[in-house]
Amino acid sequence: MNKFFFKRLRNVTKPKLIIFIIIGAIFIILPIQSRASKNPEEVKISPSIYPGLHHFLDLVDPDKNVSFDPGLVAGVMEFIESPKEDHALYFADDTLGMPSAYHEFDSQTDIGKISNYAFNPDIPDIATMPSSVRLFQWMDEKGQRRQAPRVERYLGDLDTPVVENALQYVEITPDTHSGAYYGYNLYQTLVVFKYRQGRAIITISRQVDVSTVGKKGYVLGTDDDWDYFYSGKKGLTIPALGWVSSYMYASSAINIYYEMKPGSPRVRCAMFKWLRAGWSGINMVKRKHIYSGLKRFAGTFKHIMENSALPPVEVLAADFSRIRQFSDDTLRSKMDGYAKILNRRYNGDRPNGKQKLAKMLADKGHWSGMTRDEMEAALVIEYMKAVIGKTPAAEIEELLEFKTVKQ
Repeated sequence: MNKFFFKRLRNVTKPKLIIFIIIGAIFIILPIQSRASKNPEEVKISPSIYPGLHHFLDLVDPDKNVSFDPGLVAGVMEFIESPKEDHALYFADDTLGMPSAYHEFDSQTDIGKISNYAFNPDIPDIATMPSSVRLFQWMDEKGQRRQAPRVERYLGDLDTPVVENALQYVEITPDTHSGAYYGYNLYQTLVVFKYRQGRAIITISRQVDVSTVGKKGYVLGTDDDWDYFYSGKKGLTIPALGWVSSYMYASSAINIYYEMKPGSPRVRCAMFKWLRAGWSGINMVKRKHIYSGLKRFAGTFKHIMENSALPPVEVLAADFSRIRQFSDDTLRSKMDGYAKILNRRYNGDRPNGKQKLAKMLADKGHWSGMTRDEMEAALVIEYMKAVIGKTPAAEIEELLEFKTVKQ
Protein backbone atom coordinates (compact mmCIF):
# COMPACT_ATOMS: atom_id res chain seq x y z
CA MET A 1 0.00 0.00 0.00
CA ASN A 2 1.22 3.51 -0.65
CA LYS A 3 1.85 6.33 1.82
CA PHE A 4 -1.27 8.18 0.75
CA PHE A 5 -3.43 5.20 1.68
CA PHE A 6 -1.90 4.95 5.17
CA LYS A 7 -2.30 8.69 5.65
CA ARG A 8 -6.01 8.41 4.87
CA LEU A 9 -6.34 5.52 7.32
CA ARG A 10 -4.77 7.57 10.14
CA ASN A 11 -7.58 10.10 9.72
CA VAL A 12 -10.29 7.47 10.10
CA THR A 13 -11.75 6.86 13.57
CA LYS A 14 -11.42 3.37 15.06
CA PRO A 15 -15.12 2.38 14.61
CA LYS A 16 -15.01 3.57 11.01
CA LEU A 17 -11.73 1.75 10.46
CA ILE A 18 -13.29 -1.53 11.58
CA ILE A 19 -16.25 -0.95 9.29
CA PHE A 20 -13.89 0.03 6.47
CA ILE A 21 -12.10 -3.32 6.83
CA ILE A 22 -15.45 -5.13 6.64
CA ILE A 23 -16.46 -3.17 3.58
CA GLY A 24 -13.11 -3.80 1.97
CA ALA A 25 -13.48 -7.52 2.54
CA ILE A 26 -16.89 -7.48 0.88
CA PHE A 27 -15.91 -5.29 -2.06
CA ILE A 28 -12.70 -7.17 -2.71
CA ILE A 29 -13.12 -10.75 -1.48
CA LEU A 30 -16.75 -11.40 -2.36
CA PRO A 31 -16.32 -10.82 -6.10
CA ILE A 32 -13.21 -13.02 -6.02
CA GLN A 33 -15.05 -15.83 -4.27
CA SER A 34 -18.02 -15.66 -6.61
CA ARG A 35 -15.87 -15.62 -9.74
CA ALA A 36 -12.66 -17.28 -8.59
CA SER A 37 -12.45 -19.57 -11.59
CA LYS A 38 -13.02 -16.68 -13.99
CA ASN A 39 -10.44 -14.19 -12.76
CA PRO A 40 -8.51 -13.15 -15.89
CA GLU A 41 -4.77 -12.74 -16.12
CA GLU A 42 -3.86 -9.05 -15.84
CA VAL A 43 -1.65 -7.61 -18.59
CA LYS A 44 -0.28 -4.07 -18.56
CA ILE A 45 -0.85 -2.22 -21.81
CA SER A 46 2.37 -1.05 -23.43
CA PRO A 47 3.25 2.55 -22.49
CA SER A 48 3.92 3.12 -26.20
CA ILE A 49 0.21 3.84 -26.70
CA TYR A 50 -0.09 6.17 -23.68
CA PRO A 51 0.52 9.33 -25.76
CA GLY A 52 -2.48 8.39 -27.91
CA LEU A 53 -4.64 7.70 -24.87
CA HIS A 54 -3.59 11.03 -23.39
CA HIS A 55 -4.49 12.79 -26.64
CA PHE A 56 -7.99 11.32 -26.59
CA LEU A 57 -8.42 12.25 -22.92
CA ASP A 58 -7.09 15.76 -23.48
CA LEU A 59 -9.88 16.34 -26.02
CA VAL A 60 -12.51 16.00 -23.31
CA ASP A 61 -10.63 18.09 -20.73
CA PRO A 62 -12.32 21.53 -20.59
CA ASP A 63 -9.12 23.11 -19.33
CA LYS A 64 -7.19 22.12 -22.45
CA ASN A 65 -7.60 23.59 -25.90
CA VAL A 66 -6.60 20.62 -28.04
CA SER A 67 -7.34 19.91 -31.70
CA PHE A 68 -7.76 16.32 -32.75
CA ASP A 69 -4.76 14.87 -34.58
CA PRO A 70 -5.39 11.40 -36.08
CA GLY A 71 -1.67 10.77 -36.28
CA LEU A 72 -1.30 10.97 -32.50
CA VAL A 73 -3.81 8.14 -31.91
CA ALA A 74 -2.44 5.73 -34.53
CA GLY A 75 -0.78 3.66 -31.81
CA VAL A 76 -4.10 3.23 -30.01
CA MET A 77 -5.82 2.13 -33.21
CA GLU A 78 -3.02 -0.35 -33.94
CA PHE A 79 -3.41 -1.77 -30.45
CA ILE A 80 -7.14 -2.23 -31.05
CA GLU A 81 -6.45 -4.12 -34.28
CA SER A 82 -3.72 -6.30 -32.80
CA PRO A 83 -4.28 -9.85 -31.49
CA LYS A 84 -4.68 -10.19 -27.71
CA GLU A 85 -4.24 -12.95 -25.17
CA ASP A 86 -7.51 -14.82 -24.67
CA HIS A 87 -9.41 -13.91 -21.50
CA ALA A 88 -6.74 -11.42 -20.39
CA LEU A 89 -7.53 -8.19 -18.57
CA TYR A 90 -5.51 -5.38 -20.12
CA PHE A 91 -5.04 -2.22 -18.08
CA ALA A 92 -3.45 1.24 -18.31
CA ASP A 93 -3.60 2.56 -14.72
CA ASP A 94 -0.59 4.84 -15.19
CA THR A 95 -2.42 6.96 -17.75
CA LEU A 96 -4.63 8.60 -15.11
CA GLY A 97 -3.30 7.18 -11.87
CA MET A 98 -6.37 5.10 -11.04
CA PRO A 99 -7.61 1.55 -11.64
CA SER A 100 -8.48 0.76 -15.24
CA ALA A 101 -9.47 -2.00 -17.62
CA TYR A 102 -9.73 -2.57 -21.35
CA HIS A 103 -12.19 -4.83 -23.14
CA GLU A 104 -12.95 -5.40 -26.80
CA PHE A 105 -15.46 -7.42 -28.77
CA ASP A 106 -16.55 -7.70 -32.38
CA SER A 107 -20.10 -6.92 -33.43
CA GLN A 108 -21.16 -8.74 -36.57
CA THR A 109 -22.80 -5.70 -38.05
CA ASP A 110 -21.70 -2.60 -39.92
CA ILE A 111 -20.79 0.85 -38.64
CA GLY A 112 -23.84 2.37 -40.32
CA LYS A 113 -26.21 0.19 -38.31
CA ILE A 114 -24.42 1.01 -35.07
CA SER A 115 -24.68 4.73 -35.83
CA ASN A 116 -28.38 4.40 -36.67
CA TYR A 117 -29.31 2.58 -33.46
CA ALA A 118 -26.76 3.79 -30.89
CA PHE A 119 -26.02 7.35 -32.09
CA ASN A 120 -29.44 8.57 -33.17
CA PRO A 121 -31.46 11.30 -31.40
CA ASP A 122 -34.66 9.43 -32.29
CA ILE A 123 -33.55 6.35 -30.32
CA PRO A 124 -33.00 6.73 -26.55
CA ASP A 125 -29.36 5.99 -25.70
CA ILE A 126 -30.45 3.51 -23.03
CA ALA A 127 -32.19 1.35 -25.66
CA THR A 128 -28.87 -0.26 -26.63
CA MET A 129 -27.34 -0.45 -23.13
CA PRO A 130 -30.20 -1.40 -20.76
CA SER A 131 -28.00 -3.45 -18.41
CA SER A 132 -25.59 -0.55 -17.81
CA VAL A 133 -27.45 2.76 -17.89
CA ARG A 134 -30.83 3.85 -16.56
CA LEU A 135 -30.81 7.53 -17.56
CA PHE A 136 -28.75 9.25 -20.26
CA GLN A 137 -29.26 12.90 -21.09
CA TRP A 138 -27.35 15.16 -23.48
CA MET A 139 -26.83 18.80 -22.45
CA ASP A 140 -25.23 21.87 -23.96
CA GLU A 141 -22.43 23.88 -22.32
CA LYS A 142 -25.03 25.75 -20.23
CA GLY A 143 -26.53 22.53 -18.88
CA GLN A 144 -29.69 22.75 -20.98
CA ARG A 145 -31.16 19.67 -22.64
CA ARG A 146 -30.11 19.11 -26.24
CA GLN A 147 -30.48 16.38 -28.82
CA ALA A 148 -27.86 13.71 -29.24
CA PRO A 149 -25.90 14.11 -32.49
CA ARG A 150 -27.10 12.21 -35.55
CA VAL A 151 -23.82 10.48 -36.35
CA GLU A 152 -25.03 8.89 -39.57
CA ARG A 153 -24.74 12.25 -41.33
CA TYR A 154 -21.01 12.35 -40.57
CA LEU A 155 -20.10 8.95 -42.02
CA GLY A 156 -20.39 9.82 -45.70
CA ASP A 157 -17.59 12.35 -46.04
CA LEU A 158 -14.72 12.05 -43.60
CA ASP A 159 -11.95 13.91 -45.35
CA THR A 160 -11.92 16.05 -42.22
CA PRO A 161 -12.51 14.51 -38.75
CA VAL A 162 -15.66 15.56 -36.91
CA VAL A 163 -15.32 16.60 -33.26
CA GLU A 164 -18.31 17.57 -31.11
CA ASN A 165 -18.34 18.44 -27.41
CA ALA A 166 -21.22 18.25 -24.96
CA LEU A 167 -22.22 17.52 -21.38
CA GLN A 168 -24.16 14.49 -20.24
CA TYR A 169 -26.01 13.32 -17.17
CA VAL A 170 -25.83 9.58 -16.56
CA GLU A 171 -27.46 7.35 -13.98
CA ILE A 172 -26.22 3.78 -14.03
CA THR A 173 -27.98 0.51 -13.21
CA PRO A 174 -27.36 -1.18 -9.84
CA ASP A 175 -23.94 -2.71 -9.34
CA THR A 176 -24.23 -6.49 -9.37
CA HIS A 177 -22.06 -6.83 -6.23
CA SER A 178 -23.02 -3.93 -3.95
CA GLY A 179 -26.42 -2.98 -5.37
CA ALA A 180 -25.42 0.70 -5.47
CA TYR A 181 -26.37 2.98 -8.33
CA TYR A 182 -25.13 6.52 -8.95
CA GLY A 183 -25.88 9.62 -10.99
CA TYR A 184 -23.17 11.95 -12.27
CA ASN A 185 -22.29 14.54 -14.92
CA LEU A 186 -19.82 13.94 -17.73
CA TYR A 187 -17.82 15.99 -20.14
CA GLN A 188 -18.30 14.20 -23.45
CA THR A 189 -16.44 14.44 -26.76
CA LEU A 190 -17.54 12.68 -29.93
CA VAL A 191 -14.97 12.05 -32.66
CA VAL A 192 -15.77 10.58 -36.07
CA PHE A 193 -12.86 10.04 -38.42
CA LYS A 194 -11.33 7.68 -40.95
CA TYR A 195 -8.40 5.52 -39.93
CA ARG A 196 -6.75 3.87 -42.92
CA GLN A 197 -9.79 2.82 -44.96
CA GLY A 198 -12.17 2.22 -42.07
CA ARG A 199 -14.45 4.65 -40.29
CA ALA A 200 -14.38 5.08 -36.54
CA ILE A 201 -16.87 6.51 -34.04
CA ILE A 202 -15.27 7.43 -30.74
CA THR A 203 -16.74 8.80 -27.52
CA ILE A 204 -14.49 10.13 -24.77
CA SER A 205 -15.89 11.01 -21.36
CA ARG A 206 -14.64 12.46 -18.10
CA GLN A 207 -16.63 12.73 -14.89
CA VAL A 208 -17.24 16.38 -13.98
CA ASP A 209 -17.44 15.99 -10.21
CA VAL A 210 -18.28 13.52 -7.46
CA SER A 211 -21.42 11.50 -8.10
CA THR A 212 -24.60 11.52 -6.09
CA VAL A 213 -24.46 9.29 -3.03
CA GLY A 214 -24.88 5.62 -3.87
CA LYS A 215 -28.46 4.39 -3.52
CA LYS A 216 -29.85 0.90 -3.06
CA GLY A 217 -30.81 -0.84 -6.27
CA TYR A 218 -31.90 -4.41 -6.84
CA VAL A 219 -31.34 -6.79 -9.75
CA LEU A 220 -34.71 -8.52 -9.72
CA GLY A 221 -33.97 -11.62 -11.77
CA THR A 222 -30.65 -12.25 -13.44
CA ASP A 223 -28.74 -9.32 -14.86
CA ASP A 224 -29.62 -10.59 -18.34
CA ASP A 225 -33.30 -9.91 -17.58
CA TRP A 226 -32.68 -6.12 -17.43
CA ASP A 227 -35.14 -5.75 -14.57
CA TYR A 228 -34.02 -3.42 -11.80
CA PHE A 229 -35.67 -1.72 -8.84
CA TYR A 230 -34.35 1.71 -7.84
CA SER A 231 -35.22 2.40 -4.21
CA GLY A 232 -34.06 6.01 -4.04
CA LYS A 233 -32.65 5.23 -0.58
CA LYS A 234 -29.01 5.76 0.35
CA GLY A 235 -26.78 2.75 0.96
CA LEU A 236 -25.74 -0.67 -0.27
CA THR A 237 -27.84 -3.82 -0.46
CA ILE A 238 -25.10 -5.87 1.22
CA PRO A 239 -26.30 -7.11 4.65
CA ALA A 240 -25.25 -4.83 7.54
CA LEU A 241 -23.96 -2.16 5.13
CA GLY A 242 -27.22 -0.54 4.15
CA TRP A 243 -26.15 2.74 5.75
CA VAL A 244 -22.89 3.22 3.82
CA SER A 245 -22.43 6.48 1.90
CA SER A 246 -20.50 5.49 -1.21
CA TYR A 247 -19.58 7.63 -4.20
CA MET A 248 -18.00 7.53 -7.61
CA TYR A 249 -15.13 9.99 -7.19
CA ALA A 250 -13.70 10.06 -10.70
CA SER A 251 -14.06 8.22 -14.00
CA SER A 252 -12.95 8.52 -17.60
CA ALA A 253 -13.62 6.36 -20.63
CA ILE A 254 -12.75 5.97 -24.29
CA ASN A 255 -15.17 3.91 -26.40
CA ILE A 256 -14.16 3.14 -29.98
CA TYR A 257 -16.30 1.58 -32.72
CA TYR A 258 -14.03 0.81 -35.63
CA GLU A 259 -14.90 -0.56 -39.06
CA MET A 260 -12.22 -3.25 -39.33
CA LYS A 261 -12.89 -4.07 -42.97
CA PRO A 262 -15.05 -1.60 -44.89
CA GLY A 263 -18.05 -3.23 -46.50
CA SER A 264 -18.04 -6.26 -44.22
CA PRO A 265 -20.36 -6.78 -41.24
CA ARG A 266 -17.72 -6.50 -38.55
CA VAL A 267 -17.07 -3.65 -36.14
CA ARG A 268 -14.43 -3.82 -33.43
CA CYS A 269 -15.81 -2.29 -30.24
CA ALA A 270 -12.99 -1.31 -27.87
CA MET A 271 -13.38 0.24 -24.44
CA PHE A 272 -10.87 1.80 -22.05
CA LYS A 273 -12.19 2.80 -18.63
CA TRP A 274 -10.69 4.34 -15.49
CA LEU A 275 -12.66 4.47 -12.25
CA ARG A 276 -12.20 5.48 -8.62
CA ALA A 277 -15.10 4.90 -6.23
CA GLY A 278 -15.66 3.89 -2.65
CA TRP A 279 -16.37 5.19 0.81
CA SER A 280 -14.88 7.85 3.09
CA GLY A 281 -12.68 9.06 0.24
CA ILE A 282 -10.92 5.68 -0.08
CA ASN A 283 -11.00 3.84 -3.40
CA MET A 284 -12.50 0.34 -3.26
CA VAL A 285 -12.48 -0.39 -6.99
CA LYS A 286 -10.25 -3.08 -8.48
CA ARG A 287 -9.48 -3.68 -12.14
CA LYS A 288 -11.64 -6.78 -12.20
CA HIS A 289 -14.68 -4.74 -11.12
CA ILE A 290 -14.21 -2.37 -14.07
CA TYR A 291 -13.61 -5.29 -16.42
CA SER A 292 -16.80 -6.95 -15.25
CA GLY A 293 -18.76 -3.77 -15.96
CA LEU A 294 -17.31 -3.48 -19.47
CA LYS A 295 -18.26 -7.07 -20.23
CA ARG A 296 -21.73 -6.39 -18.86
CA PHE A 297 -22.19 -3.59 -21.39
CA ALA A 298 -20.59 -5.58 -24.22
CA GLY A 299 -22.82 -8.62 -23.86
CA THR A 300 -26.01 -6.59 -23.95
CA PHE A 301 -24.94 -4.29 -26.79
CA LYS A 302 -23.86 -7.22 -28.95
CA HIS A 303 -27.07 -9.14 -28.19
CA ILE A 304 -29.23 -6.22 -29.28
CA MET A 305 -27.27 -5.16 -32.36
CA GLU A 306 -27.02 -8.69 -33.76
CA ASN A 307 -30.58 -9.74 -32.88
CA SER A 308 -32.50 -10.83 -35.96
CA ALA A 309 -35.76 -9.64 -34.39
CA LEU A 310 -34.56 -6.06 -33.92
CA PRO A 311 -37.11 -3.89 -35.79
CA PRO A 312 -36.03 -1.35 -38.41
CA VAL A 313 -34.78 1.87 -36.87
CA GLU A 314 -37.76 3.76 -38.33
CA VAL A 315 -40.16 1.51 -36.38
CA LEU A 316 -38.27 2.01 -33.14
CA ALA A 317 -38.14 5.77 -33.66
CA ALA A 318 -41.90 5.96 -34.25
CA ASP A 319 -42.72 3.87 -31.18
CA PHE A 320 -40.34 5.76 -28.91
CA SER A 321 -41.90 8.99 -30.15
CA ARG A 322 -45.28 7.70 -28.97
CA ILE A 323 -43.82 6.99 -25.52
CA ARG A 324 -42.39 10.52 -25.35
CA GLN A 325 -45.82 11.93 -26.16
CA PHE A 326 -47.51 10.30 -23.15
CA SER A 327 -48.72 12.84 -20.60
CA ASP A 328 -47.38 12.74 -17.05
CA ASP A 329 -50.69 11.32 -15.82
CA THR A 330 -50.62 8.60 -18.48
CA LEU A 331 -47.07 7.66 -17.53
CA ARG A 332 -48.01 7.43 -13.85
CA SER A 333 -50.94 5.16 -14.63
CA LYS A 334 -48.63 2.95 -16.66
CA MET A 335 -46.25 2.65 -13.71
CA ASP A 336 -49.08 0.92 -11.83
CA GLY A 337 -49.26 -1.61 -14.65
CA TYR A 338 -45.46 -1.90 -14.76
CA ALA A 339 -45.33 -2.67 -11.03
CA LYS A 340 -47.91 -5.42 -11.51
CA ILE A 341 -45.90 -6.91 -14.39
CA LEU A 342 -42.77 -7.03 -12.23
CA ASN A 343 -44.71 -8.55 -9.36
CA ARG A 344 -46.11 -11.31 -11.60
CA ARG A 345 -42.71 -11.83 -13.18
CA TYR A 346 -40.87 -12.39 -9.90
CA ASN A 347 -43.51 -13.19 -7.28
CA GLY A 348 -46.20 -14.78 -9.36
CA ASP A 349 -49.84 -14.53 -8.31
CA ARG A 350 -49.18 -16.47 -5.12
CA PRO A 351 -48.79 -14.84 -1.69
CA ASN A 352 -45.62 -16.86 -0.96
CA GLY A 353 -43.32 -14.83 -3.20
CA LYS A 354 -40.39 -12.81 -1.94
CA GLN A 355 -41.92 -10.66 0.79
CA LYS A 356 -39.36 -7.86 0.62
CA LEU A 357 -39.71 -7.54 -3.14
CA ALA A 358 -43.49 -7.68 -2.95
CA LYS A 359 -43.45 -4.87 -0.36
CA MET A 360 -41.17 -2.71 -2.51
CA LEU A 361 -43.27 -3.21 -5.63
CA ALA A 362 -46.46 -2.45 -3.71
CA ASP A 363 -45.15 0.89 -2.45
CA LYS A 364 -47.34 3.35 -4.34
CA GLY A 365 -45.28 6.24 -3.00
CA HIS A 366 -42.27 4.92 -4.88
CA TRP A 367 -44.03 4.77 -8.23
CA SER A 368 -45.82 8.12 -7.81
CA GLY A 369 -42.50 9.76 -6.92
CA MET A 370 -40.76 8.80 -10.15
CA THR A 371 -39.68 11.56 -12.51
CA ARG A 372 -40.87 11.70 -16.09
CA ASP A 373 -37.44 10.59 -17.32
CA GLU A 374 -37.48 7.58 -15.00
CA MET A 375 -40.95 6.53 -16.11
CA GLU A 376 -40.11 6.85 -19.79
CA ALA A 377 -36.90 4.88 -19.24
CA ALA A 378 -38.81 1.99 -17.66
CA LEU A 379 -41.14 1.80 -20.67
CA VAL A 380 -38.26 2.01 -23.16
CA ILE A 381 -36.52 -0.97 -21.57
CA GLU A 382 -39.74 -3.00 -21.39
CA TYR A 383 -40.33 -2.20 -25.06
CA MET A 384 -36.83 -3.34 -26.05
CA LYS A 385 -37.20 -6.62 -24.18
CA ALA A 386 -40.45 -7.32 -25.97
CA VAL A 387 -39.33 -6.52 -29.51
CA ILE A 388 -36.25 -8.77 -29.33
CA GLY A 389 -38.17 -11.60 -27.70
CA LYS A 390 -36.99 -11.52 -24.08
CA THR A 391 -40.53 -11.02 -22.77
CA PRO A 392 -44.01 -11.63 -24.26
CA ALA A 393 -44.94 -8.90 -26.73
CA ALA A 394 -48.55 -8.99 -25.57
CA GLU A 395 -47.46 -7.94 -22.08
CA ILE A 396 -45.83 -4.69 -23.19
CA GLU A 397 -48.50 -3.99 -25.79
CA GLU A 398 -51.11 -4.09 -23.04
CA LEU A 399 -48.97 -1.73 -20.98
CA LEU A 400 -48.26 0.73 -23.80
CA GLU A 401 -51.65 0.34 -25.45
CA PHE A 402 -50.22 0.13 -28.93
CA LYS A 403 -48.94 -2.72 -31.05
CA THR A 404 -45.16 -3.07 -31.10
CA VAL A 405 -44.28 -6.15 -33.15
CA LYS A 406 -45.94 -8.53 -35.58
CA GLN A 407 -47.35 -11.67 -33.99
